[in-house]
Amino acid sequence: MIPFPESIIACPDCDLLQRIPTLTPGGTASCLRCGHTLASSKPDSLDRTLALTVAALIALIIANVMPLMGLSAVGRQAVTTILGGVLKLWQQGHQITAVLVAFCTVVAPTVHIGFTLTVLLAVRQTPAPIWVGTLLRMADFNQPWAMLEVMMLGILVALIKIADLATVIPGIGMFAVGALIMFIAAMTVSFDKHQVWSQIRWVDGEGQQLTSSPEFKEPAEGEVEGKETPGELTGIKMGLVLCEGCGLLTKPTDLEKPGYCPRCGQELELRRPNSIQRTWALLIAASICYIPANLLPVMSTTTPTYAEKDTIMSGVVLLYVHGSWPLALIVFVASVVIPMAKIVALAYLLISVQCRFMRSKEERIRLYRLVEIVGRWSMLDVFVVTFVVALVQLQPLMSVGPGTGVVFFAAVVVLTMLAAETFDPRLIWDSRNNKEEQNDEIC
Repeated sequence: MIPFPESIIACPDCDLLQRIPTLTPGGTASCLRCGHTLASSKPDSLDRTLALTVAALIALIIANVMPLMGLSAVGRQAVTTILGGVLKLWQQGHQITAVLVAFCTVVAPTVHIGFTLTVLLAVRQTPAPIWVGTLLRMADFNQPWAMLEVMMLGILVALIKIADLATVIPGIGMFAVGALIMFIAAMTVSFDKHQVWSQIRWVDGEGQQLTSSPEFKEPAEGEVEGKETPGELTGIKMGLVLCEGCGLLTKPTDLEKPGYCPRCGQELELRRPNSIQRTWALLIAASICYIPANLLPVMSTTTPTYAEKDTIMSGVVLLYVHGSWPLALIVFVASVVIPMAKIVALAYLLISVQCRFMRSKEERIRLYRLVEIVGRWSMLDVFVVTFVVALVQLQPLMSVGPGTGVVFFAAVVVLTMLAAETFDPRLIWDSRNNKEEQNDEIC
């Protein structure tokens, strides 16, 4: 296996080969074909990110130890923490939903911050240990599942829902969560992962440092930059494989069995295996769960005088009736529109790939990125149910319990997020042969 110079990269979204120029401080390099950000220069990245990570760790501890909010009604009081909401779901028989909420609000943020902190401390020695790459890959995989900002919006919606029933008092934990969200966002912006990868020592099976082979002829500079054959010179056509873990470009001896990345150890694949079949399976499962998620109640309220069960749409109507139409709109979009839009959008992308549509590739890749960005916000209603259930337990005056629909709704969110992760966006740009490229679509 021959590693390729790090100045040459295949775009992870469209596979176009390009040469990364020397960047000025604060500069970025984007793909010439699809606009994906390939590299960026972030001055003092590691030290700045280390400081932000330590601050995020402190905020994380406070957010999980201190109460998020309290509830007071008719002389009775209740308080809850993040794990308190999880515990209430577990006690009321919704163990799967409880585990998912705990993972997205406690486990995933803790793993992300902990692994990032470990990586930043380890790379202070040069060269960095090889296990640093494993932690960095795991932190990247874990990051989309840390949904603190979605949880915070869910808390705000929960406050609106129960404001007419009792007095709600924000706790220190809520302010800590707000600070934690800002610290994690700042960490993401300031962290230069390419700088970390460049400091990791990687060797071949004989323990020798790997370098670019002089026997391998690099593409001409004009071709790599897309000036002579734009949209033509791709990694797959040149027999090169991009590691999705660390971004290293290599030329394996056998394209059918490219082996493992010599730098980070991840298994190499020309394209994600069985991407279309797996994405279809996840989408079909999500579509099946979407129906009961909207028809079955997600929350039930019990008082001495009445018992009421709320579906997602009835919750939206309740927010609107109480004058909170902006939150009603947010919940409607996040909980009703986005899940269905994700299913339809991914189905369209799959059909366009299978039918070899040749046009609108730029629009389709933008659609895919939008699906990736908005997918996590569908968890909003799950968090709303979690914290309303945790707070409104003022027996015998009032109690709120989760409904069966919340399980199906959580399943829709998870399945659509996994479907977006499984889909390989490079398939949008692939074509069988030049003859097919002359047609608008092949189906």
